[in-house]
Amino acid sequence: MKLIKNFSRGIVLVIIISTTMCKSVSNKNKEDAITESKKKVRPEHSFEGNFDWKSNMVIADRKYDEAGMLMPLQSFEETIERGVSFLLDNHLSWFRGPGENLIDENKQTQMPWVYYSNLQHNGEPFPKSPDRFVSYPAFHHSLMIKSFIKLFNSSGDKRILMEAKKLADWNITNSTQSDVAYANMPYSTFEEKKPGGFRDKSGIMPDKAAIMSLAYLDLYKASNDQRFLKAAEAIGKSLAKNQRPNGTWPFRVDPKTKTVIEDYTSSVIYAVMLFENLDELNKNHQYKTYRDRTWGWLMNGPIKTKEFRGFYEDIPESTEGRTNYDCLDLIRYLLANRTESNGYLEIALELNAWTEETFLDKIEGFEPAEGIREQLQCNVVMGIHSLNWASMLLDLAAATADEKMRNRAIQTANYITYYLQPDDRIVVGFQWNQWWYSCHIGVILYLLDFLQKA
Repeated sequence: MKLIKNFSRGIVLVIIISTTMCKSVSNKNKEDAITESKKKVRPEHSFEGNFDWKSNMVIADRKYDEAGMLMPLQSFEETIERGVSFLLDNHLSWFRGPGENLIDENKQTQMPWVYYSNLQHNGEPFPKSPDRFVSYPAFHHSLMIKSFIKLFNSSGDKRILMEAKKLADWNITNSTQSDVAYANMPYSTFEEKKPGGFRDKSGIMPDKAAIMSLAYLDLYKASNDQRFLKAAEAIGKSLAKNQRPNGTWPFRVDPKTKTVIEDYTSSVIYAVMLFENLDELNKNHQYKTYRDRTWGWLMNGPIKTKEFRGFYEDIPESTEGRTNYDCLDLIRYLLANRTESNGYLEIALELNAWTEETFLDKIEGFEPAEGIREQLQCNVVMGIHSLNWASMLLDLAAATADEKMRNRAIQTANYITYYLQPDDRIVVGFQWNQWWYSCHIGVILYLLDFLQKA
């Protein structure tokens, strides 16, 4: 299945040319090594205890060109192709949890990512972890939908588009009821196949509904199916109805009673984007007041204070916590809407400098690559977040004509290709005991961005 035939080849051509200068094992030795690694990664299933992930993590030898720059383990295209194949080609045979855990209320078998956010590295659910049977649909499924749409737009493969539609339809069906205060909102958490739960308790996250609505709009544009536009508009109306006077929403809120479970979040740029997109599609200014109110709060709040926090579903509240995911999308928004006089480019540079100061690590053993830690409350370099930053850095490099910045972004992307394991899983990081669907698909999503921007 060829999924990325229409993308620009700029970065990849550099990779192919430079790889010829690398020292590497012969093809036969490489095949033998992969075969042996697969045996190590996929041992016999055991119901006794947890999987020994450390001894089964494969960290391949690094490749460098003659200038001492880190080269990818395999091309971006191969990383994407193999990562997608892992999800769509016989994935149910890899999942080692109880089959009944995937059966929905209509007796249909769902894919594991509908009900599970993470598994052990051998496909077995964790026996004791608090989030062992928890998924985060509104955010994580939106990453999958966006990735599938990008792949469909490149390849024309309708199978990929169908996967995006199935996941979107599941979220629409399992959204809040139409007669509650926060109506038609996708749930940010499912626990044991039921909406809500874990840290969300009875609540939802309005910012994650905005993120999903943007995926619905992408799907509408790709498929011309009106139900996805209708779903996005329903979320827009609900957000407008429940917007607070200062332009924000609670981070976690009960959709029926409007009881605030957790108050603060900086993650409101997605509502700004949704309001703008809906007005553009509808050729009116229905949401402009709501958009301007939220944008004003951002400009006078997190952009100045750098209080970016309140994003992840599985993290308890902390006023000392800091995150970067919505900040990076805010930088993208600033770059896309900059003019010579509005100062947005300068703000984007300032926010990136804060991100690097707060979250950036040099990657020992993969120099000169850099990585981005997820957040201060889970202060670990991860592939999805490193590539999210690197993808944004390509935009910033283009806006400033900074070739050094562009090369830094490419080095980080090259580093993350080493996260692809011989069985085609993309790991969170080399030191992380859980395997996450979001971190797998997120690498694919941002590598697709790289290929498009090259």
